[in-house]
Amino acid sequence: MSTDTTSTRPVALDLDALEREGAPGPFDIILGGKRYLLSDPQEVDWQDLIAAMSNPHMFFRLVMPPEDHRQFFETRLPSWKMRKLMQRYQDHYGIPDIPNAGGLPR
Repeated sequence: MSTDTTSTRPVALDLDALEREGAPGPFDIILGGKRYLLSDPQEVDWQDLIAAMSNPHMFFRLVMPPEDHRQFFETRLPSWKMRKLMQRYQDHYGIPDIPNAGGLPR
């Protein structure tokens, strides 16, 4: 494995210079009278995202600012509303159902 970045040979993909195109706008919700902004899951580190795909608590910690965690998790929310939240969130960011994801969202 080479760490030489001074080579003049062209690379197939420069991830350091890569910029994302066509990212959707923010997704916000209101719960308990407070507005929360949930970030795009595709901006989360891929290893953290894979670990969080089966752990909703961890998932929300990854896509929500830390200062909102306590109030969000202390607010009671019926499971049918959580399902609706996840459905709209997935639709907004164009990600498949978690059980059918088969890997990372595209």
